Amino acid sequence: MKLGSSVEIAEGVHQIWAVGARVTVIAEGDDVVLVDTGSRGSLGPIISGLDSLGIAPERVGLIVLTHYHPDHSGGLSGLAPATSAKIAAHRSEADVLSGVASAPSPFRNGLVGKIAGPVINRFYGDAVEIDLLLEDGDRLPGPIDIDVIHTPGHTPGSICLYLPKLRLLMVGDALQYRCHRLGPAARASSQDRPQAIESLKKLLDFEVETMCFGHYDPLRGDVAGSLRKVIAKH
Repeated sequence: MKLGSSVEIAEGVHQIWAVGARVTVIAEGDDVVLVDTGSRGSLGPIISGLDSLGIAPERVGLIVLTHYHPDHSGGLSGLAPATSAKIAAHRSEADVLSGVASAPSPFRNGLVGKIAGPVINRFYGDAVEIDLLLEDGDRLPGPIDIDVIHTPGHTPGSICLYLPKLRLLMVGDALQYRCHRLGPAARASSQDRPQAIESLKKLLDFEVETMCFGHYDPLRGDVAGSLRKVIAKH
């Protein structure tokens, strides 16, 4: 995918390639929800992608962040003023996103984090106030049914989002789908990888036909079987 291009995942669900990550667009009637915002500098590609879908930015009523890492949240401060959106994130990461607390390094290795820190910080946007503090089991406001699943480990406030009508699960970075192989969150950038793997067990409670990711093509078919193999292996 090139920057600003979009691909259909399911009926009413598309992904736009932003800077560093994919932004998921969920549209039903006049209601539009965006999941994640890419890195700083993603406004142009996101607006282009929305335009290709016939969606004006002001139609976006809710932006949800799966976690605070800059490739998922860095575009928020540029995007939010271009929309009419409320901003939602897990309660445990609201202080980081709103600038009350400093963002921890995404890297487990302290030396790597120290070296990469100045570069990584360029991808964060400015602080943005969080309107909706999410908890496990919440259903997002609005007519589109989207359930919140708290899956800590990659970051303390990592969440997945489930659309029961479509049996579609958005996992952010809680899982990877590299070279058509499903795997857990990246070891190098997960704050607590054992916890991240333990959190995956919660996803087995949901009937899933399509799983989509922050960086990879969607997984379809025997999603539950693939997930069980990941949990058993790790």
